[in-house]
Amino acid sequence: MSIFTDLCYNSDVQIEKQAKKPCIIVLSRKVSVMQIGTFVHYSTKGICQVREIETMKFSSETKDYYVLVPVFDRNSKYYVPTDYDPQRIKIRSAIAPAMVEELMGYAKTCQPYEWVSNVHERKAKTEEILHSSDHKRILRLIKTLRCHEEHQKQIGKKMYLSDAKALRSALHIISDEFAFVRGEDPKTVAAYLEAV
Repeated sequence: MSIFTDLCYNSDVQIEKQAKKPCIIVLSRKVSVMQIGTFVHYSTKGICQVREIETMKFSSETKDYYVLVPVFDRNSKYYVPTDYDPQRIKIRSAIAPAMVEELMGYAKTCQPYEWVSNVHERKAKTEEILHSSDHKRILRLIKTLRCHEEHQKQIGKKMYLSDAKALRSALHIISDEFAFVRGEDPKTVAAYLEAV
C-alpha cells in the first residue's frame, strides 16, 4: 500500500478541519480528498507534506489554506488556498516507484529538444515545461540544457543565467520526487541526471 493519497472525487462535501480526518477541498465544482500528513507534489516546489489547514488573512480576505512543508527543506512553508484553481496551481500525488525506474531509463535515451535561439521564446517555453508536471518533458529539458551547457563550455562561454536557473529548477523538480520515492538523497539523483 502506498503512503500517497490519490485524488478522489465526490460531490456535496463540506470542508472539514480536523487533523486526523480527511480534509475535503473544493476543486472547480469537484471535491478532492487530501489527508493531513500525506505527501503531495506541489508544482515546481517538489514533494511536500500537507501539515495542517490554517485560517489566515492575506490581503483583505480571510481564507483556509493548506500548509505545505517541503520534505527536503523543512524551513520553508507554502500556503495554498483550500479552494485553489487546479488549472493554475498544480498539486498531485507522487509517482509510483515503478514509474520512477521507467523514467530513469527514459532519461538515458531521450533526445534533447531543438535549441531555441531567441532567449525570450526559450524562457517562455522553459517555464511552460517546468510548470507542466510532465516528467518526460522535464527530463528532455534537463538533457537539452545540459547539452547546451557542454557546448558553451567547449567554446569558452557560459550559459545565460536564465538557462542555468531553469536547469536548477528542472533538476530540483525531478530529483526531489525521485529521491523521495526511492528513499535517496536528492543530490544523488541530481548527479545521476546530470551525467546521462
